[in-house]
Amino acid sequence: MSNSVRDKAVPPYISGEQLLNNLSDGVIGVDREGRVTFINQAASRWLNQSREQAPGQSLGALFQPLPDNQPLDPAFIQQFLADTQPSIAFTSQRIKTVDDQTLLVDYSITPLDKNTAAIIFHDLSHTGENHYIQIDQSNYDPLTHLANRDAIQQTLIQLHEQHKKSKTPYTVLLIDLDRFKLINDSYGHPVGDTLLQHLAGHIQQLATQQELIGRWSGEEFLCILPQTDIQAGLKTAKQIRASIAGFSITSRQREIFTTCSIGVASYPHDGKTVSDILRTADAALYEAKRAGRNRVASSQENRGSFLSIATRLENALQENRVIPAYQPIVDLQTGQVVADEALARIIVPGSEPIPAGQFIDAAVHLQLVHRIDFEVTRQAILYCSESIRQNNPPQPHFVNISAELLRHPELVQGILDTALRECQACSDQLGNEKPLVIEITEQALLHNLDDTREILAPFLDFGLRLAIDDFGVGYSSLNYLADLPVSFLKIDGQLVQRVATESRIRAIIKGIQSIANDLDLITIGEFIENQQTLETLREIGVNWGQGYYFGKPRILHERFDI
Repeated sequence: MSNSVRDKAVPPYISGEQLLNNLSDGVIGVDREGRVTFINQAASRWLNQSREQAPGQSLGALFQPLPDNQPLDPAFIQQFLADTQPSIAFTSQRIKTVDDQTLLVDYSITPLDKNTAAIIFHDLSHTGENHYIQIDQSNYDPLTHLANRDAIQQTLIQLHEQHKKSKTPYTVLLIDLDRFKLINDSYGHPVGDTLLQHLAGHIQQLATQQELIGRWSGEEFLCILPQTDIQAGLKTAKQIRASIAGFSITSRQREIFTTCSIGVASYPHDGKTVSDILRTADAALYEAKRAGRNRVASSQENRGSFLSIATRLENALQENRVIPAYQPIVDLQTGQVVADEALARIIVPGSEPIPAGQFIDAAVHLQLVHRIDFEVTRQAILYCSESIRQNNPPQPHFVNISAELLRHPELVQGILDTALRECQACSDQLGNEKPLVIEITEQALLHNLDDTREILAPFLDFGLRLAIDDFGVGYSSLNYLADLPVSFLKIDGQLVQRVATESRIRAIIKGIQSIANDLDLITIGEFIENQQTLETLREIGVNWGQGYYFGKPRILHERFDI
């Protein structure tokens, strides 16, 4: 290639200043103190600031404070440069200039050296009003004009990574308006919406420029407090609670008040991940409401409470300390143990195991039941396999399967993979029918029978049998008995406890037993606690029984490694 051709391929020299000024995106240089070092022509037009006047001014002199503009705060820039981290980007953000112009932009912050960063703005407004509205609605709640759940959650994830790297704390406040449904029912949804709008504005006014607020759900708000430990977060939460308690709006010449409950969680005090922090805040909020509402709760202030139990449960799941205890199931005619049920327990080093009754409410509220069922079921499979390897006669092992677990196909597959691997060793003894029995409540069964069949099919096709738990309460839909391959009916314990003294209950259980006999199903009476109940059930013809009269659940093995 000749020099002349090569020369034509090389563009003329462009200085850094010329390059920046040719960009359609706005560029602002800032130092460690948040002072402007330069702006390009695009930024000069947007901000209505001359390129000569801007240098030396603080970012606060160019932008009005907005709750979702925390990254434009000088303190954030200082921390960003101190962390020596790569570029960070923020999409579809509102910025408001000092002359009241609101822009929708994507922007990124890029370190130029250890003392300077460049903020590059891409204006989204020029793409047209409809696109502007579409982007704005995708990130902001149309009623309150706060960041919506997705936007505030993404912001939290970004800030979590920054605080994780800098090893600094942050705190989140989950704010829920108390008895808001009563306001909607009493005054109408338009009044409820007006109250939400005014409260959103009120909470924004309470927040500093660094604090970020979004609408989390119907009447819930999430507030993120960067660079804030648990003590300072609790102080802010109490101020917000007191301020909302004194806030009101007027509708039809009536003053409408509300209060709020606030759950507080802090990184790293309450967890290592965003999920940990949000789960702890949610549990704390539940504790605040359970304790009477119009109050603030945190893990620090509620030892021994629902929140403490929830925290212990989460830790136990992470540390593999959830294992089964087995309660015997007895043939009521012979008195022989014919099966057992695996029930969840939390192992506490140096203390007694925690029974499920003490943590199941927390598990349900925090949507952890599927993880408990998964762990207990897999452990029960391994116990069953080990028992058969030791030449013990196979017997049914009942495990509880929640609707939550059935909605997680990856966990269902994990259970089946464990069963397939472990049951290979005992397939010659057992044939197609496996000893594991999946126990599901009537309430957990789906209303659509086809969907129920489909979701249970992997278990049933593998040879596991099906038991309906708590039969006799709830929906008691007999369609399931006709159309599903049910093998066992577990009669609800509330009925069983009354059977010896109430004739109407005896008649109900007799009816259940009659149906079971005709369908060739085995019935199991739960919660048998005395001889009188045992004899009454035996007289009715109930097949098997379970309860403290025969034995309490016992931990029979250490946790199996999987």
